[in-house]
Amino acid sequence: RIYVHKNRVTQKIIPIMAKDLGDKLEAPSGFDGPGNDKKFTDIVMALAFLAMVAAMTAIGVYAINEGDYRLILYPMDYDGNVCGTNYGRIDMSDYPSLYILNFVGSGVCVKECPSISEELGYGDVYTLVTYGNVYQVEGQFNQAIVDALGNPPIEMADYSSSPEVRTCTEDNKNDCYPNDNPAAAVIASAINSGYGYAFFLGDTTNYLHRCIMSSGATDYLVNEAGLESLTDIVPSDDATDFISSAYSDLYVAQAWLFYGILFAIVISLGYAYILRIPGMLFTVVWGSLIGTIAVIAYFGYTSTSFADDFEDDDPQVYSDDQITGMRYFGYAMYVVAGLIALVVICLRKSIMLSIGIVKESARCVHAMPTILMFPVVQSVALIVFLVVWLIYAVYLASLGDIMVKTVDDSGVEGVDVQYRTFEYDEATQQYAWFLLFCLYWTFYFIEAVGSMVVARAVASWYFVRDKSTIGTTTVLHSMRQVITYHLGTCAFGSLIIAIVSLIRAILAYIQKQVEEKSDDNKFVKAVGCMLQCCFWCLEQCIRFINKHAYIQTAIFSTSFCVSARNGFFLVARNAGRIGAVSAVSEVVIIFGKIFITATTGLISYYLIEANLGDDLDSVLVPVVFIMIMAYFVASLFFSIFSMAVDTILECFVADEEMFDGDDCYAENDLKEWIDNNG
Repeated sequence: RIYVHKNRVTQKIIPIMAKDLGDKLEAPSGFDGPGNDKKFTDIVMALAFLAMVAAMTAIGVYAINEGDYRLILYPMDYDGNVCGTNYGRIDMSDYPSLYILNFVGSGVCVKECPSISEELGYGDVYTLVTYGNVYQVEGQFNQAIVDALGNPPIEMADYSSSPEVRTCTEDNKNDCYPNDNPAAAVIASAINSGYGYAFFLGDTTNYLHRCIMSSGATDYLVNEAGLESLTDIVPSDDATDFISSAYSDLYVAQAWLFYGILFAIVISLGYAYILRIPGMLFTVVWGSLIGTIAVIAYFGYTSTSFADDFEDDDPQVYSDDQITGMRYFGYAMYVVAGLIALVVICLRKSIMLSIGIVKESARCVHAMPTILMFPVVQSVALIVFLVVWLIYAVYLASLGDIMVKTVDDSGVEGVDVQYRTFEYDEATQQYAWFLLFCLYWTFYFIEAVGSMVVARAVASWYFVRDKSTIGTTTVLHSMRQVITYHLGTCAFGSLIIAIVSLIRAILAYIQKQVEEKSDDNKFVKAVGCMLQCCFWCLEQCIRFINKHAYIQTAIFSTSFCVSARNGFFLVARNAGRIGAVSAVSEVVIIFGKIFITATTGLISYYLIEANLGDDLDSVLVPVVFIMIMAYFVASLFFSIFSMAVDTILECFVADEEMFDGDDCYAENDLKEWIDNNG
């Protein structure tokens, strides 16, 4: 028996024996859609998932009882004391922040990160903060800073009892500040070009209880010390300036960040609502494609125009680097718009073909509007799990033993720079790997449940004669059926991907360890990259099989293995139609995501510019953040359409194999369209 596809492309392919791709599907007795199935699938895997959750909880409870989250979230000083806690030989409960003194991140615990304004000079090169005291060069230090902040200007813990204490005094002045010369102090034993036990006093910003030098302090210290090498000790000027300005802009525009996300939700809902109207679909799809190109090109025009205007300002408000970055951003937008335009031109006929299946998906969503809210339910479930998982992970990470490390190449004889780090026993490392496995499995499990609920709801819509009976209750019924009977199948499919993901993580860890010991060997890197590539390809294949297995389970209530086999061969027997339509439909969906992202970004840009333009260093930072969140929101909503497209296509080919003529569930328009164009 030879199975030959009707379309022209597959007619040219050498005929394939039907038995090699499995037998055609046969409708179960009395089949009338998913219905009220009462059959549990893969219950053993559901129990295994519950056992995993129980084991993860046991590890988490053990970690909470034995660990202390502050050991991870709070920094550790050079002496092994954790700032802000009483962990260590010195009680640091009143000193929560770390003032960093060398490039390895070692420093001292202080009550507050010093904040020194521009009027006070951003810092003082004649004041040194050391491993045990604050040293001020007599007659040279900045008295204004002392008057404003007190004496000493930075309040650190008492390290007199530490065996590693190192201080600067008049007795060892030559080691700390020879000849009262800041440039000489940089290469003296105390600072030791960033490998020592002391550093200058400067203005800082508190990032997660770490006192990070501001760009103003960096400029001041570099200029006063007269050495560019200082940029190797503190963050570079450009990096610090970007972090500080970005943090400040996001803080000032925080309300508009929330509004931007709301804009994305409203635009996504509006876009999805319009797609449900058949007469508007053609206009919306092509309008989205053309609009996306126009919006991105307009971003490029606006960015380059502003760069030209800012360059002509006298005095110049923005730096040359900012103007250059804005101009290059505009050029990049032009290139992206051009590439998208070429893609649209090349795929214009295929895009027309995909509109039909998107139309059916839109009709399906129109019948069940509440299905659009299911990604929100998934997101809430994932966030709740991540909060619990992060608590367990942080406490587990605090169970390590603090070890002393010494920098071997300090550069000065007799000067050793020590810092502390965590080392973990074998049991704790195994617990950590298991937690990572739990993260993978649960993440993919939540994703699988969502896919199957959507697939079952869409299949219920397809396999019904009277579609007026489909509505909100269909979605709720699908949720109840999947949660009651098919969680085992979701657990089975997600377990396979979780195992592959864990193997990839282990390979990455081994690769890093081997590279460190092999002195960055190129061959080792190449082997590691090839293995990662192979397992990535394997993961994508498993994802493909899983998706169609979930659809089969949603339709026929079969176990994972049976569903995976039937789904794979069903797709293989109809590869021409399913492959072409689903691929191009996915492209249309991607363009929809880009349109929502770009439109949200454009609206946010003008609103933020109009309301906060004078208060921000750059409008682009909050706008880019909003666009990232908008793409995430759009992805959640369009995941419904993506799954609906795949489910409707698979339902159609299954319907075609199981029934003939008037017995088919496919409506005439859909059947004629796919036969003619698929």
